[in-house]
Amino acid sequence: MTEALELYTRLLIMQTLLSLSKKPYSTSTINIGAMVAKALDSQITLFTVIESESSKTQTYDELQLIGKDISNSSDILIRQGNPENEIISETESGKYNLLVIGARTHSSVPTEFIFGDTTHRIVKDSPISVLVSRGITQNLNHILVCTSGPNAGFDALRTAIKMSKHTNSKLTLLHVSRAVPSMYTGLDQMGESLSDLLQTDTPTAQYLRDCAALLNNEKIDAEIELRHGTPTQEILRDIDRNTYDLLIIGASKKSPFNRMLTDNVSAQLAASAPLSVLVIHNSIQQTMTTNEQ
Repeated sequence: MTEALELYTRLLIMQTLLSLSKKPYSTSTINIGAMVAKALDSQITLFTVIESESSKTQTYDELQLIGKDISNSSDILIRQGNPENEIISETESGKYNLLVIGARTHSSVPTEFIFGDTTHRIVKDSPISVLVSRGITQNLNHILVCTSGPNAGFDALRTAIKMSKHTNSKLTLLHVSRAVPSMYTGLDQMGESLSDLLQTDTPTAQYLRDCAALLNNEKIDAEIELRHGTPTQEILRDIDRNTYDLLIIGASKKSPFNRMLTDNVSAQLAASAPLSVLVIHNSIQQTMTTNEQ
């Protein structure tokens, strides 16, 4: 297959870059990465970075064994060098829609090579969607998708809908309204309900009505919830009160200020949420839409 034909073929099929640390390979990253990729009809490339060329053959054999346990068609990619630099380079190659990395660990013996500020930078700056894995998930029974409002668009919700259909999982859509003056929200009191908000003519109300219509059109029986306060705190509070298997959050598309707020929330949740977090960027939905046409 020529290089041009190979690139064209990859563009037609969603591609996931599943990034693994050096041994022992993270069971969590393999587990949730394969599960999400399958729900998104995505092929997988198992990726790792080695320190020396001498370990390449053994590493390839080990990744082959991992690939046999993954139902999705999987390729193997091994690079030598600095892990963060190599990951960033691959995400910028234009070959992938989704990156899967391990969450930071608080153990004295790290199980992932993505830590602290590195995870923050990748989640914030990645040109593709990022799944930060945490813990072992047996099934995707309940997905929480969070939206910051009109500036976020519908990519995160559409991704959640696709996954919900594939896994038959329950879906909850959560919007957190920041404590801003009523002239912008249309609400006189920050404690007012979702039904009160939906009766207003504000952009947020119209956006949530559009979300409800999208869910209805796709025949998804989902719950829509409204919270007031600081997004990160309210989302973590909701996660603590309920049992979710995956958190999906979208990235802002419009003003630099809105993007900065949303990206900061995404990075904070990826670092502190007690479950796996999928941060959606434009590229994942654009290719998924192309695939389904």
